[in-house]
Amino acid sequence: MAYLKIFPIKVTDKKALDYITNPDKTDEKLLVSSFGCSPETADLEFSMTR
Repeated sequence: MAYLKIFPIKVTDKKALDYITNPDKTDEKLLVSSFGCSPETADLEFSMTR
């Protein structure tokens, strides 16, 4: 059985997305995908939606 934890982001969206899409950890962003937004502008789209 899978165990899932959800932690709130305690930093800005930009810093969180920079960490999540770090090229060193994602095979030069090969493992990064998105739906409905661009990973490069996701932080701006998140703030406009909020």
